[in-house]
Amino acid sequence: MNAEALRHVVEVATRAPSVHNTQPWHFAGRAEPDGKITGIAVLADRERVLEVIDPEGRELHMSCGAAIEFARIAVRALGLSCAVTLFPDVDRSDLLALIGIGNEEPPTDEELQLIAAVPDRYTARERFDDTPVPDELVVRLEETVAEVGTWLRVLGDREDEVTLAVLLARSDEIERHDSRYESELTTWLHRPQSSRDGIPPDATVSTQERASSFRLREMESDVEVPRASAADRPPKEPPPAEHPLVCIIGTPEDDARAWLQAGQALGRLLLEAAAFGVQASPMTQVTEVPSVRAMLTAGLGLVGHPQIVLRMGYAHGHPSTPRRPVDLVLDLPDP
Repeated sequence: MNAEALRHVVEVATRAPSVHNTQPWHFAGRAEPDGKITGIAVLADRERVLEVIDPEGRELHMSCGAAIEFARIAVRALGLSCAVTLFPDVDRSDLLALIGIGNEEPPTDEELQLIAAVPDRYTARERFDDTPVPDELVVRLEETVAEVGTWLRVLGDREDEVTLAVLLARSDEIERHDSRYESELTTWLHRPQSSRDGIPPDATVSTQERASSFRLREMESDVEVPRASAADRPPKEPPPAEHPLVCIIGTPEDDARAWLQAGQALGRLLLEAAAFGVQASPMTQVTEVPSVRAMLTAGLGLVGHPQIVLRMGYAHGHPSTPRRPVDLVLDLPDP
């Protein structure tokens, strides 16, 4: 792999989702004496951790895990073998993974399908339409997350959905009454446009357009979002109710390695879904408050630890969240 290919792989990796679009990652190329790049180190950028909602760095690790998976897919799509080693150096906790790059190896049809889905994947902030997610895709997603040692629980029972709805509301209330949370959220809502990170303005209005039985994270921003004037809008009617697929990615353990694996599973699941036109919207509040997360585990009878809750369905938006330039997150190996 040469420097140009390395930059391409990192650019793909940075398209992964991250909590509040903090993009808490850094990459470093590793090369042989002849200049051939044989590895990519993935490091945590601790300066981007959310101290209030993510004090242990659980969501930071998940964000980086998704980026690791996107990078792996990008390497394979280039026709190179690839091996991911999590925490390759026990003395360096910020060195999250080493992506080893080997000899030529043609990508599978599925890998080509996944890389093609990268430009189409986005966090859906508009409402989902009424088309149900096919059962065949759900089975495929369950198999996909299992490949990295995680599990997927699909909520198909009305009682389970009520339990989740109640706990989402509780966690949202807890966070909303914490002034530190409000300050942290505001910081990432009002990032300078030049920084190309943080929560985009269009995320602040989506909940107004959804009739959801689940409490969605409310965002408020003083950034003007273009909307039709009152004269141009039809009479206001209640939006139709949504019935998305709701699922949970979980892990047997609950440590840094498990968080990375959950992120890898999330990255793979999102690309598998996007390849079939399905997008996702996270509902992270319920896993950010430790007491409520424990209630979720008990209330749903989960065996293991829930890491992220997703709403999934067919949406009709487009990728728009900014990303930092590759040069800011990549260290090229010395020539």
